[in-house]
Amino acid sequence: MARFAAGKAPFLRIADQPKQGTAVIMRDFMIGMLPVILFAWYKNGIQVYMDGNIGLLEMFYPLVFVVLGGVFSTLLETIFFLVTDPNAKTMKSLKQKLGTSFAAIPGLILALMLPLYTPIWVLLFGCFFASIVAKMLFGGFGNNLFNPALLGYLAVGFTMSGVINAAGGLFNQSELLIDAYAGATPLGLLARLKVLDYDLLVKPYGSLWNFFLGTIPGALGETSALALLLAYIWLSVRKVIRWYTPVIYIGTVFVVSWGLGIASGEAGLWFPMYSILSGGLFFGAVLMATEPVTTPKNPFGKVLFMLFLGVLTVLFRFIGNFPEGVGTAIIAMNIFTLPLDKFAAVVRAEGYRKAAFWKSVAIGAFILAIAVYAIFKGATMYAAFAAGGLF
Repeated sequence: MARFAAGKAPFLRIADQPKQGTAVIMRDFMIGMLPVILFAWYKNGIQVYMDGNIGLLEMFYPLVFVVLGGVFSTLLETIFFLVTDPNAKTMKSLKQKLGTSFAAIPGLILALMLPLYTPIWVLLFGCFFASIVAKMLFGGFGNNLFNPALLGYLAVGFTMSGVINAAGGLFNQSELLIDAYAGATPLGLLARLKVLDYDLLVKPYGSLWNFFLGTIPGALGETSALALLLAYIWLSVRKVIRWYTPVIYIGTVFVVSWGLGIASGEAGLWFPMYSILSGGLFFGAVLMATEPVTTPKNPFGKVLFMLFLGVLTVLFRFIGNFPEGVGTAIIAMNIFTLPLDKFAAVVRAEGYRKAAFWKSVAIGAFILAIAVYAIFKGATMYAAFAAGGLF
């Protein structure tokens, strides 16, 4: 992984600096994940145990599940190195390769993206896609085209959703007893009802404060905006991520969702807040859309990337058949990382000359067009459902 300082020349690789090398960056990244992992354990293990709905050993299951994700990814990469690389036959060389591959991270992130009662063998299946298919077959760490954990998540989602639902799905044992949830997450409820109504979309789960804290149904590590905010602050202070990238992504979703609400006759701020606090938006913005290998390195490229992510997330969530939208948007934009980086590099080198200026205007107009389409298409769709009494 190569991270470059964005200041004036000479351009020095941050990853080459003794106190800011790749190993330090990955260490800080894993430290940043701790609030998310601990909250996932508290919400789905400790609190449920305190409610009296599970036993002492089952209380540790969410934590064990996340750890197993890291273990599976590490084992899979170990086997891959042993089979494909003659230089990895000795323990010393194998440790060195695993130490520079950061094998556990895809599995840890994948486990946090999955429902609580995902079968262990399904987690292993997802780790195989994340670590082997999406990462090692592309040349290993730093060479992958797609975010490894996200590709593993999509592989599981498209092929194993029925298995996960049959095993128990998203809801922990305490949430299963709450009739108001009606067996749906907040975004799942919106996909079912197709109506923008605070009483129907927010009140069953408490208030927007519950959304912020994360005491709502959802995947293990995706529900708590507070925990992810703590991760964001740490990662930004440690310069693991650019502070503005999650802000632009989340801010774009907020603005476009607000426009969709206004066009639908719901001008309150609750709907854009519901949009950014539901699902995996904070998780994707902090831990996935900031991944340095599969997103642009140039600052201007990052801005364009996040703007596209924001409008595509709203489009996929509220118009398409993807109740979440974050994962699909990130995977789609991973394809355009290199073109955006090249364009941004030209702009940075040559300045906003005539050709670069008009290209920037064209890209901006395209982003705006997607946003406008999402707003008015969504408003039309919700109005049609309301008029037909389909909800």
